[in-house]
Amino acid sequence: MKNSLGSMGQVVLGFRSLIIKLSLFVLFAALLAWALGGTLFPRPEIREPDSILFQGQQWYWRIATGGKEPGPGRVVWQLMMRPSEDDDPMPIGTRTWVEGVGPIVVDENLYYAGLPSRNPNEHWRIERIDDTLAVVEEFMIPDRLAVERQLARLKAGLPIQDPDTIEAQRELVLDPAPETADREME
Repeated sequence: MKNSLGSMGQVVLGFRSLIIKLSLFVLFAALLAWALGGTLFPRPEIREPDSILFQGQQWYWRIATGGKEPGPGRVVWQLMMRPSEDDDPMPIGTRTWVEGVGPIVVDENLYYAGLPSRNPNEHWRIERIDDTLAVVEEFMIPDRLAVERQLARLKAGLPIQDPDTIEAQRELVLDPAPETADREME
């Protein structure tokens, strides 16, 4: 007596078994990912550090990593502003940064710094926003150390230095003259 299912029926049963096994695998993988606090599909992780108050609005950096952005470990910084607790945050411009510092408020102005890209020829920028809520001034700064120093100067009530002065002072900080270092130790 011949098998009533035939060879075609066995192929269908094989596909059905494969589909059931794949479905169970995907289900258990999703449950494991969920239990570990993740997901099967990429989504950006977003953090919003503390904000500061400027012109009656909250200003802060939004830091996002992962998701559909190309490149491993890509981190995107974007300056955000929230008019009130009930309003949705709004990005300031369309520019994104690979690093950010600030923001700080000094003399009715908001200052923040960002590094536009990882290109070694690209410099940090300190930008100033006034009461019009627009960027009114931009300073090119050579590196992160200089950015931190210039923001500290602003907090102390001093102006941002020009690039030549920044470079000259960097040399004093990184490679002080031996006779100066000896005198300071005494």
